[in-house]
Amino acid sequence: MEASVLFDELATDDGHVIGIITLNKPRQLHALSADMFPLLRQQLFAWQDDKRIVSVLLTSTGERAFCAGGDVKSLQQALVNTDGNEAKQQIVSDYFIAEYQVDYLLHNFGKPLIVWGDGIIMGGGLGLFMGASHRVVTETARIAMPEITIGLFPDVGATWFLNRLPHPGVGLFLGLTGASINANDAKYLGLSEYLIPAAKYAVVIKALTSLDWQYDPELHHHQVDKLLTAQYAEADFAAGNLAQHQALFTQLSAYTELADVMTCIQMQDSADTWLQTSIKKLLSGSPISAHILYRQVNQYRDLSLAACFQLELDLAVKVCLNADLVEGVRALLVDKDNQPHWLYQETDTVPVNFVDNLFSSPWTVENHPLRML
Repeated sequence: MEASVLFDELATDDGHVIGIITLNKPRQLHALSADMFPLLRQQLFAWQDDKRIVSVLLTSTGERAFCAGGDVKSLQQALVNTDGNEAKQQIVSDYFIAEYQVDYLLHNFGKPLIVWGDGIIMGGGLGLFMGASHRVVTETARIAMPEITIGLFPDVGATWFLNRLPHPGVGLFLGLTGASINANDAKYLGLSEYLIPAAKYAVVIKALTSLDWQYDPELHHHQVDKLLTAQYAEADFAAGNLAQHQALFTQLSAYTELADVMTCIQMQDSADTWLQTSIKKLLSGSPISAHILYRQVNQYRDLSLAACFQLELDLAVKVCLNADLVEGVRALLVDKDNQPHWLYQETDTVPVNFVDNLFSSPWTVENHPLRML
């Protein structure tokens, strides 16, 4: 059986090495299973300390996806087949601790870390993507944080990156609706500065091996930036959807209550297919997830990256054990009946103290599993 993650070392012309990480579960759209995180973490640490390694490229096999997210189906099945809250909490904690440690390491890797964003980039895949210092999107890139559809919430650092988007209200809208955006939308939001056709992958690899890596390592980021910018080619990229709806997003950002946001979104009478599809996801999604996201982008916008991961671990444990995750995954990915029976049917029926409890940590500050980030 072939490994779920492949590692390779590519020699440069001047005697250095570029590390290649390839996600290798194409049939599952590279869904991140628990076994992948220790492999990624160990190799990243090794390459971080290896003076031969001047840069790392993160990519995937196949053409359909970079990574469609975490393997929540396996997580849900493990929860269903496990008795006792303590055992269930251990399962959830182990998975998300390992995932968030990898994401945080990517953000702080130091050396140029290039991600090749081809095809689907969603959920946990966006967590990997956002950790890279140089984020490439191809013409097939499809980016989303669709957690509301399964009763989860935007995690993998989304509390940090959704709050740092350059245009008001966009993070709120994307998190609430799970809306899918394309490469030009990613450029609009500053998620990527490099729109490079998928067919240029080999050209980029060749150019990386041909760079003069002998200079000061502090210049390596600039060298990679210059190289990727030179491959920019927007001709085959579809127009984005976000900019034309910015007035709506700005309006949403002015509200101080989720109820007003929901009313405003539901009143939109646009014939725009992208907007209507996004709204439908919100209206069919978990009301609890909507409340969590609303707090993430309103009450936690100033948290550090480490503090965001700590908060998200607290939420992940509470949501998986006490809220809609098990039912949401059942409806969308297991039975596939698309008829989730949410704990609360409408956002205005979710009790405030229920949401408050989700934001309370199962651990003390001194014992928090991610306290060392």
